[in-house]
Amino acid sequence: IAMALSKELTHHSLPEIGDAFGGRDHTTVLHACRKVSELRELHNEVRDDYRTLRRMLTS
Repeated sequence: IAMALSKELTHHSLPEIGDAFGGRDHTTVLHACRKVSELRELHNEVRDDYRTLRRMLTS
């Protein structure tokens, strides 16, 4: 979720986000973003948690 929020809320590239998460590859960030998107569609709890975290970070 943190990687997905980083992608959504910043202008950093996938490689930059990966570096910030311990040197992860940009494909790992992309996979995480896609997985979080899928989970948000399937599970209300994940969707609600994502929204709560986004609201906390942007308030």
